[in-house]
Amino acid sequence: MVSQNLLSQRCAALEQSTQAVGTFIYLPLMVSHMQDTEGVELQSHMLLTQAMFLLTLVVFAELWASSEPLIWMMKAFFNIVIGSWLMQIGFMLYKPISGYKWMDDDNNDIEFTTTFFCWHVLFSAFLMIWIYGFSFVWYRYIFVNV
Repeated sequence: MVSQNLLSQRCAALEQSTQAVGTFIYLPLMVSHMQDTEGVELQSHMLLTQAMFLLTLVVFAELWASSEPLIWMMKAFFNIVIGSWLMQIGFMLYKPISGYKWMDDDNNDIEFTTTFFCWHVLFSAFLMIWIYGFSFVWYRYIFVNV
C-alpha cells in the first residue's frame, strides 16, 4: 500500500526493476536448493524452477513493455502457479497425501508429481479465464446499467 501523499512521487520503473532483480536472485537460489536431492523432491523443485524461470523472463520483458496487458496477465498467471505449487510442495513432500513416504526410485511417484503440476497449471489457467470472464461481464453489462 502506498500512501496517497506519496503516490505522485512513485517511480514505476524502479518498482518493476526491483521486482525483476528479486525474481532473478530467487532463480539461482532455487537452483542451488536442488543440490543433493533426488526423486520426487528433485522433480517438484525442477518444476518450480522452470516456472520461476518463465516468471523471470516475463518480469524482465515487463521492463521494456510495461503497458502490455498480456504481460500483466502472464505475470499474474505465473505468480498463481508458483504460489500454489510452493504450497503444494510443502504439503506433498513432508506429509504425502497417501500417508506413505515417497519412493525416490519409483517412476510412478515422479510421474504423479509432473501430472499434479500440470493440474496446477490448468487450474491456474481456468482461474484466470474465470476472473477475466467475470470481469468482462461485470464491466460490459452490469456496471454500465448501474
